[in-house]
Amino acid sequence: MSFIIKKHRTLIAIAALALLGGCSHAPLVAPPMPAVTPEAWSFEAKGDSGSKPLAATAWWKDFGNTELNALVESALLANTDLRIAATRVAQARALVDTVQADHYPQLGLGAGLQRGRDSSADPKTTQARAGLRASWEPDIFGDKGLASLAAEKDAEGAELTRQAMRVAIAAEVMTSYFDARSLAQRQAVAHYGIATLERLTDVTRRRFEAGQISKLDIDRLTAELGQERANAAQLKGAHEVRLRQMAVLLGAPHPPVGLTFPATDNAATGMPAVVLPIELLERRPDVRGPARAVEAAVARLGVAKRDLYPRIALDWSGGKERLRVGSGSASPTTVVGYGMALSLPIFDGGRIRANIEIHEGKAQEAMLAYEKAMLSALADAETAVVQLAAASDGVSALESTQTAGAAALSKSERLFNAGLVDINTVLDTRRSYLKARDGLLQGQGAQLAAAVAVRRAFAGRV
Repeated sequence: MSFIIKKHRTLIAIAALALLGGCSHAPLVAPPMPAVTPEAWSFEAKGDSGSKPLAATAWWKDFGNTELNALVESALLANTDLRIAATRVAQARALVDTVQADHYPQLGLGAGLQRGRDSSADPKTTQARAGLRASWEPDIFGDKGLASLAAEKDAEGAELTRQAMRVAIAAEVMTSYFDARSLAQRQAVAHYGIATLERLTDVTRRRFEAGQISKLDIDRLTAELGQERANAAQLKGAHEVRLRQMAVLLGAPHPPVGLTFPATDNAATGMPAVVLPIELLERRPDVRGPARAVEAAVARLGVAKRDLYPRIALDWSGGKERLRVGSGSASPTTVVGYGMALSLPIFDGGRIRANIEIHEGKAQEAMLAYEKAMLSALADAETAVVQLAAASDGVSALESTQTAGAAALSKSERLFNAGLVDINTVLDTRRSYLKARDGLLQGQGAQLAAAVAVRRAFAGRV
């Protein structure tokens, strides 16, 4: 990984030297390398048997859920943040056209009419004029080209920022969807627990009336039933909150209704075959965007250094003038003029040098931000893969626990109905089962969230 980061920094340094080769200032100093950088992935990147490589685009379709696909595609069209990002891209592209206009000659039309007299003894005069004026500042030292390059890189960076935001929005919609699904399933488990407690309460009341047990058992069941109902109410509230958060992502005023949460493809929660680190850095827009920012900052540094050189401007004007005294007439006169202006700063109080230092600092800042983006991308990928592996292992353990708990609960209820065990045994086994079942659902939700995080980490353009 050290080689990868060095390679990227070398490319930046070459670009900086190529752009600023004619300048008298010293080249940029590369930022210091981190003390420790990984040489390769810290995990085995082969993936599960039969796993397919991650898709660079439309990776949400890996889950085989048409309802989820529709929600993601709707968010990519209507999300407010994405629409704002699209307007920023349009502004950046328009700015490119504005900067490009400085390369061409400027042509203007002027006209005027003036009436008056020099003194009371002279008759009135009328002066009319009309003509064209053209000016052009040739790009001898390349400052206009560098300004255009900076604007183009800004536009590319704005587009890459929009692409990174599309990746983030798609992943957030998927995470919200799976969270809502997990909460709905946990509500179902809570309602099952409530129904089970209600049946146990009825049986206990009958046995109390028969004088077989004390009132204490009924009170314990009533308290347990109240706790389950409170837990179900909390899960319902969390589910509704998640749906409203999803509505914001969808750019809709109301949460989606009628969600059925169909089953997803189990293969999507397995460990996929991931790409190499260098491929990850090349495909992620949130890494490529800061790279464009470095190029733009270096170009603007070149523009700032060009202020040390002279500027040459060419000017041409042509027109006709007519001067009429009193009521007499006059023939129009053609006036043509052209010239060249040369300007060179001699003393400006250190303004140009200070401006160069500012842009050198901005270029260094952009290079450090680019390095941070690379390291963050690698850390995101490794973290997501590790979380997916841990969640998958946890789900496997919870599945065995839940199966054993279901068998124990069924057996304890039969023994209680036969009068062979007391209510404490039933409540203990029931708590164990419901805890295992709820934990399994949470584990499966965490597994889906980790699977989404892996795809987000390795995603390219959406």
